Amino acid sequence: MTQRLTNTALLAIITSLMATSVAAGPLLTGIVEDTNAQTIEMPSLPGAWQRRVEWMAREGSEVNAGDLVVRLEPGDLVWQEEQARTDLDKRRLSAARRIDELRLELLDAERTLVQAESDVRLAELDAVIPASSIPRLDYDRNQLTLQTAKKALVRAQADMLNKQAELEDIKAESALEVRQAESNYKRIRDALEATEIRAEKAGFIIYGSNRFTGKKVFPGETLYSGFSIASIASKVDLQLRFWVHEADFLQVKEGQQIIVTADAQGATPFMATISWTSSQATEKQDWSDGGYFEAFATPNAAIPEEVMPGMSVMGEIPEKEAE
Repeated sequence: MTQRLTNTALLAIITSLMATSVAAGPLLTGIVEDTNAQTIEMPSLPGAWQRRVEWMAREGSEVNAGDLVVRLEPGDLVWQEEQARTDLDKRRLSAARRIDELRLELLDAERTLVQAESDVRLAELDAVIPASSIPRLDYDRNQLTLQTAKKALVRAQADMLNKQAELEDIKAESALEVRQAESNYKRIRDALEATEIRAEKAGFIIYGSNRFTGKKVFPGETLYSGFSIASIASKVDLQLRFWVHEADFLQVKEGQQIIVTADAQGATPFMATISWTSSQATEKQDWSDGGYFEAFATPNAAIPEEVMPGMSVMGEIPEKEAE
């Protein structure tokens, strides 16, 4: 009962203000917005600087977090994803093959080193035999064999170290190539996934407007990266955005009270306060000549239940405020 009396009193106040207006103030065309709405923009994706909106959830329909709301035409991203995945598989196979080949070469070098160390030990046993106990020719041959074995050992050690270093280099190089291929594949895969845009919050879907033409965006249109496609809004934290013709802008000031009527059958008028005005006008191609300034307004109390985000509203400054 209290709520009903409050609404009745508010309506009476608004009616009184409108009835006492001798000269109507400027009319403001606006829209209801959610200040925490999810804004959906055309993403910047590889392969094209603009993309076509293939499908959108019906405007005004209620969606939940996680629901698919916009689908973009993937274009050549499907082909790019297949190519990136194929390249990644090839890089991984090539890296594994090169590493396995070098491991076999390193294993051979280790075997050669073991054999060279054994040859040195055997040659040392023969080389320690005194020259007085064997023929001079055998003694010289033993000394030469030892020197040769030691040189072979040095070469075997150097070859093994080189193979170890080469293996480590190939491992690092292959790992870098694979990471680059993985990064490229992830980039393309993420881009392909980004062609399906989902709601991050529960609310109502509202189609965006083309900032050049002022017309609403609909499925089938091709938009540049960064263009607003749609938004997901709820009835929490609502505000009013108005456009004021430059001829009337001087009559609109921060702190002014305005009477707001929503574009809905049987909608109850309500009061709001201008909270911000822009400093520069922009053109609206579908509207009248001249520029339009923007103004934000905050409802003085709870917005009527029938007023929804995305709904058009009309604002009027009472005669006393317009003076």
